[in-house]
Amino acid sequence: MMEEFPEFVEEVEAKGLRYTFTALSNDNTTSMRGRGWQDAFATQDQQEAERRARALGMDVEWLENGGIKTILGPRPLTRVFEGRKGRRMWFNTLVGMYGKELSSAMMADGTEIPTNIVKRCEEIIEDESIQFKWEKGDVLFLDNYATLHGRRPSLPPRRVLVATCK
Repeated sequence: MMEEFPEFVEEVEAKGLRYTFTALSNDNTTSMRGRGWQDAFATQDQQEAERRARALGMDVEWLENGGIKTILGPRPLTRVFEGRKGRRMWFNTLVGMYGKELSSAMMADGTEIPTNIVKRCEEIIEDESIQFKWEKGDVLFLDNYATLHGRRPSLPPRRVLVATCK
């Protein structure tokens, strides 16, 4: 993206990104994005959910249907992490949040991000993707600062165990 759209990257770097996400009033297990706010914030209490959202830097808006809309930003498009020799890392959820049913990504000033740029970013991610043929007992360690990761659809049974550390 920095090679193909340098002006766009610099514009977003200057403005930042803003993400919105709507958590439903209850879990919808038929949707990957169907987490209710109770699951998303690990509480049944609206005031506690709001406190936890704000602690993460989010503004919140309670919806008439019982859901919550979270607004996060401005956030950087890239970051430089200690120990990375000053290299700018693509560190955002632009593609994952852009134009989805329950989420959006735009520039922090409200400017829409051109669809063709997001589509090209998706293509680059796909071109650079590595698909693993998982076997029982496999474990994968990722450097979350250096590796964009996601998941493809899979069939049950599936068990994901995650640990994050510094």
